[in-house]
Amino acid sequence: MSRKDRKITIFILAIFILVLLGLLLFWQKGTNDSNKEVVSVESEEMSQSESTTEADIEQESDTPQVVYPKPDYTFVTEDVTIPIEGVEQEYKFAWVSDLHLISDHEAGELLGDVHIEYLDAIQRRYEELSVTQEGVHAEELWPEIIKYLNYMQFDGVIFGGDIMDYCSNSNVTMIKEGLDNLQIPYIYVRADHDYGTYYGGVFFTEDEARKLHQTIDGDEIAYKFWDRDTFMVLGIDNSTKDMPDYYLNMVADVYSRGRPVIMVTHVPYESKIDQTLAECSMQVRNKIYYWSDASEQYKPNNITKQYLDMIYSEDTMVKQVLAGHLHESWDGMLTQQVPQHIFAPAFRGNIGIIHIVPKK
Repeated sequence: MSRKDRKITIFILAIFILVLLGLLLFWQKGTNDSNKEVVSVESEEMSQSESTTEADIEQESDTPQVVYPKPDYTFVTEDVTIPIEGVEQEYKFAWVSDLHLISDHEAGELLGDVHIEYLDAIQRRYEELSVTQEGVHAEELWPEIIKYLNYMQFDGVIFGGDIMDYCSNSNVTMIKEGLDNLQIPYIYVRADHDYGTYYGGVFFTEDEARKLHQTIDGDEIAYKFWDRDTFMVLGIDNSTKDMPDYYLNMVADVYSRGRPVIMVTHVPYESKIDQTLAECSMQVRNKIYYWSDASEQYKPNNITKQYLDMIYSEDTMVKQVLAGHLHESWDGMLTQQVPQHIFAPAFRGNIGIIHIVPKK
């Protein structure tokens, strides 16, 4: 090859190499730009994601939690613990009974109003019975009770009878206002004062009183019963009277389900093994003030005896009886199997706390 041809060949190779280098540099630059765009997009997405997460957290922290106001009154609490097999968690219920609320301070002419000739007697009970030792009357205590029940956030509350001293338009209205503000489930087991009109001089029949009570919560048997799967709470309504047939049938149906039962009654039951209940009753009431053959006021008829036998029997499904009425606290055994707790009255500022716990 001549020197001239060799120079031409070298020149062509040089140009070819420069073209290849140019293409290579152009391709690399494009790739880098592309990667930068991807990184930029990913960074932007991450930034947006982090921003959204922080916003979500801030929004969640700003979500208001329901906090109920603490009551001004300081209640005396009375704790009862009930261990039950099969229960996997603790349930906490409140008990309120024997408040004997009185709110009538003027006479009226409507059915359900008090008559003027009874105002003096009502005022005496207002000052002597329906008041705490600190001078807080039941009508002032009732809103505080509702505050306390909401503040403590119980799993439920049992109103065990004699929440009002007598049935009247004013008393029912005040009780309903409180219960309408209650934020937890409740059972309201009525007793003689809830349905009765005699202390207030309200001249209507018990049927008319029951109709008035229906404006509160319907006042149906179904509302005096809780089924918590592993146990049941059964309220005995109007327990100052002998049990009617239909109520006995309902109790028998509950027993037939084969689950532990917590029995709720206003009037307590006789202990077959503990004499201290009789001693307490005589000291406080000067008589046997619970269902017993020895009681003049609460001597059970045949139907009521059938009901009591369900509790006293060795194979009973009842794990606990809860009661009020005596206006004094008592805790003991009805039989070797069944305990009974009687709560102190709410008009003294007492509230019961019932702990249902797993049996170890």
